[in-house]
Amino acid sequence: MRLLFLSPDFPSAVNPSACIFVQTQALELKRLGAEVEIHAPTPAVLPGMARLKPAWRAYTQIPPHYEVEGVRVARPRYLAFPGENLWGWPHHFKALSLWANPGHHYDLIHAHFAHPEGTLGLWLKRRWHKPLVITLHGDDANTYPQQSPHYRHYFEQALNQADLILAVSEAIRQRTQPLTKRPIVTHRVGLRLPPLEQKPDKAALRAELGLPPDKFVLLFVGTLWKYKGVLELAEALRRLDDAEVLAVFIGEGPLRESLASTSRTGIRCLGQQPNPLVRAHMAAADAFILPSYREGLPTVVVEAGAAGLPVIASMEGGTPELINPQTGFPLEAISPEAILKALAQLRNHPAEAIARARRLQAHVYQHYDATQNARTLLGYYQRLIEGQTPVVAQISDATGLLPGQNPTHPKREP
Repeated sequence: MRLLFLSPDFPSAVNPSACIFVQTQALELKRLGAEVEIHAPTPAVLPGMARLKPAWRAYTQIPPHYEVEGVRVARPRYLAFPGENLWGWPHHFKALSLWANPGHHYDLIHAHFAHPEGTLGLWLKRRWHKPLVITLHGDDANTYPQQSPHYRHYFEQALNQADLILAVSEAIRQRTQPLTKRPIVTHRVGLRLPPLEQKPDKAALRAELGLPPDKFVLLFVGTLWKYKGVLELAEALRRLDDAEVLAVFIGEGPLRESLASTSRTGIRCLGQQPNPLVRAHMAAADAFILPSYREGLPTVVVEAGAAGLPVIASMEGGTPELINPQTGFPLEAISPEAILKALAQLRNHPAEAIARARRLQAHVYQHYDATQNARTLLGYYQRLIEGQTPVVAQISDATGLLPGQNPTHPKREP
């Protein structure tokens, strides 16, 4: 089976965490015998412009072709514009690099995100006469359709013309299902999970990572933007004023410079880090926090859950499918006050925090195993390639509920 993945980004030496979930899925499919090729165009940078912005300089350092564990990755340059997903038509420019490709060596196209990748996928579907799968990941379904009539047009077109639509969370599926008469299937993000009985040596990891052995380490992983709740978290750390706490931020963004500590609470900003190092910090930390204003299905919370880490998180997007009072510490609001309250509850009741983390870990291992999810995906692909309608089954337990969720209202809309 030969697959073409369309993705807006992909991990590289420059940005090792970019769309890491696409890489995880591609590698699992490769291990199961599929041939996977990635098409993830990179914005072109005009001569001299690389000196103006670090992001532009980074684009110039991404090679046009490379391989990851046998998966071929194409990063052709295309003409990009500010706000292109909302107001532009980047799929036209991205299509140029595929114009001469006859497509006969692919059996199926899988586009990650509805637009522009899904729209590009529709063009390839018509041109190559190949089935198209589109995965909705977050803002492509939750935010952008309400912000631009251009985007909404392309979004609804994708929902009605792709052969199969997947959503990474039940919240996304519930939000988008009313826009089309065709079924949207919840297919959750998977991770390569080590054997559950493997427990890393926390003290040794801290020594290796340069983390203090005796402090409470609070970890944040994500882009340092306002919508991730970074400002509220920084203010909470300032008010906490506790020399026994070290907050570690992994990620890049415009708010990095504003995270310098202004109280006794320690703050360490590590910038972008490769995924193995992110997981090492999760294994070494005492708690994880994500006070985000919007999410699809946050992969970092799945990773923190797999590591057995107590989690504090806002109840946005697909996060309630992972976090509730039985499996973590939901934020009552995205505010410094709510963050401090949840953090105090977690620290004051360590046994309960461990119990919740174990319930979350068990849930992640049951429902977010990348190999299991890739096998299900291969079944969908095979039926589409054979011209049949996929037998779509939700990847969940009989109820789809986490411990403690109300069976009458199992999910909360974002």
